[in-house]
Amino acid sequence: MSNISNLLKENYDLKNELESMVMRVKENEAKHNGFKVVQFSMLLSDNLEEIDSKPMHYIEEIFDIERAVLFIKKDSMAVVQNYANKGVRVRVIESDAFLYTFLGSDTRSGTDKSVIHKDFQLMPSDENYSYVLAPITDNGRIVAALGFYSQDKNRFSSDYNFDFVEELALIASIALKKLDNAFLLEMQANTDYLTALPNKFIFDLTGRSSFEEYKKNGRNFAFIMFDLNNYKYINDKFGHLAGDEILKMISYAMRSQIGDYDILGRFGGDEFYLFTEITDKNALHDYIIKMQNAVEKIVYEEDKNMIFGFSGGVVTANERDFAGFDDIVRLADTRLYEAKTHIKKEHGISIESVIVGI
Repeated sequence: MSNISNLLKENYDLKNELESMVMRVKENEAKHNGFKVVQFSMLLSDNLEEIDSKPMHYIEEIFDIERAVLFIKKDSMAVVQNYANKGVRVRVIESDAFLYTFLGSDTRSGTDKSVIHKDFQLMPSDENYSYVLAPITDNGRIVAALGFYSQDKNRFSSDYNFDFVEELALIASIALKKLDNAFLLEMQANTDYLTALPNKFIFDLTGRSSFEEYKKNGRNFAFIMFDLNNYKYINDKFGHLAGDEILKMISYAMRSQIGDYDILGRFGGDEFYLFTEITDKNALHDYIIKMQNAVEKIVYEEDKNMIFGFSGGVVTANERDFAGFDDIVRLADTRLYEAKTHIKKEHGISIESVIVGI
C-alpha cells in the first residue's frame, strides 16, 4: 500500500512540477513577446511624450514593476528643448545627478538609496524598495539612464540577471539618437543659418496658420516687417563679414525683448518679421520701442558712433477685411517702404527709426 501511495505522491509532484514548468515557459514567452512590443514602440515613438506614455508604460505592465523611468541628462541632446518635462516616465535632470550616481558606465542596483542621487529616488522615502539603473551612453559619455523600481526589495538584488534591462537601455539609446537627429534636421530646415532665427519657411507656415485661426476663431494678431537701417553702408564700409556679425548682434538684441509666444524671424538680407499677439496700438508702440532701445544700445567697436536701428510696417489682422495673409504682407511691405522714405539722414546715414502702422 505504501508503494502505491509513494507512486501516487511521485505522480502528483511530477504533475505539479510539469505545470510549474509550463507556467514558466508561458511567462517567459509572454515577456519575450512583451519585450518586442516595448522594442518596437520605443523605436517608433515620434517624441519624448510618446515614449513616456507608451513603451515606458508597457514596461511596467509587462515586467510587473511599480515604475519605469527614462532619465535624460540636461543639455546632453537637443531634443529635450521641446520637452516640457511634465511626464511621469521620462524626466530631464541635471548632470550632477549622473555624476553622483554613476562612477563608471556599469549598471547599478540594490536597495541602498544613499548611493544614488535624490533625482533618481522616485519611491516614497519611508518605503523599502529595490531599483536598477542602467546608464545610456553616446560616444563613451553617459547621456541618459533607464531606471526600474519595485516594491519587492529582493527583486533587483546583486545576483539579478540584468541582460534584459541593458538590452532595453540599448534600444532606448537608439530611440533617443533617432529623435535627436530628427529634431536637429527639423531645426536646420526651419532656422536661418546666420542668426539662428526662424526662416522664411516658418514665416509662410505661421502666417497662414495665424490667419486661418483669426478667420475661424477671431484670434487677432499683429504682423510687422522690419528693415535694418544703414546695413548697406556697413557692408560697403566694413565688409560683408562685419555685416554678418552686426546682423547677429541685432538679432540677439531684438530676440531678447520678444514675448514667449511671439515669433521673430529673418526673411534674408537685412529684413526681419515678427508675429505677436499684442494688437493694442499703444501696447504695440511700447513693445517696438523696447526693441528699438535694445538695438540702439549696440556698440560696434570699429565705429562706436554708428547708430543702429530699424524701420517697420505694422498690420493687425482685424484692421481690414483681408482676403488672405498675402494681403497683410503687401500692406506691411507698403508701410515699411513708407517708413524708410521718412527717415532722417545725415551724410547718407539714417539717424532715426520710423514705424508706420501704429
